[in-house]
Amino acid sequence: MKRLYYLTDNIAAAEQLSERLSYEGITNWNFHVLGKDKANIVKHHLHGTTPLQELDIIRSGERGAIVGFVAGVLFIAATPMADNFVQDVHGLWSVAGVGFFALFGAWVGGLIGVSTENYKIAKFHNHIEAGQYLLLIDVDAKRKPHIESIVDEQFVSIWKAGEDTTFIHPFQTTKTY
Repeated sequence: MKRLYYLTDNIAAAEQLSERLSYEGITNWNFHVLGKDKANIVKHHLHGTTPLQELDIIRSGERGAIVGFVAGVLFIAATPMADNFVQDVHGLWSVAGVGFFALFGAWVGGLIGVSTENYKIAKFHNHIEAGQYLLLIDVDAKRKPHIESIVDEQFVSIWKAGEDTTFIHPFQTTKTY
């Protein structure tokens, strides 16, 4: 899926766009609004972003799991029980040890992600702090041109700010558009 990013100063226009996209079959789960004034988003009956969209929990957790897995493999490989990996019960403990390291890494990464802004929306930080609203619209690639034409032709106070995929890549850095 593609994620389209739009910015607006006009929350009423965002509400009208939400209604129009709903008519086009875009559900509230595929249309989110992020802004500094969360009460105004709720007041206009818009679907706000979730903590998983606002914070870097998923990406940091994925990074932590990968680092934990590698650390677990290295730790287990350095222990004497690695010699008997296939031959006896130590193999099960080795797998459990690697799993523990991976899960611990994911947990620590998730905790780090709770205090970090999502890397995909970090580029819009200054706009949001200035009082603008970021609209996130998730669409299939084949419907993307149709949705873009609706926004561009019918909503002059909403402008395109970028696009990306909904896939979260653990080692991707922030892109600028």
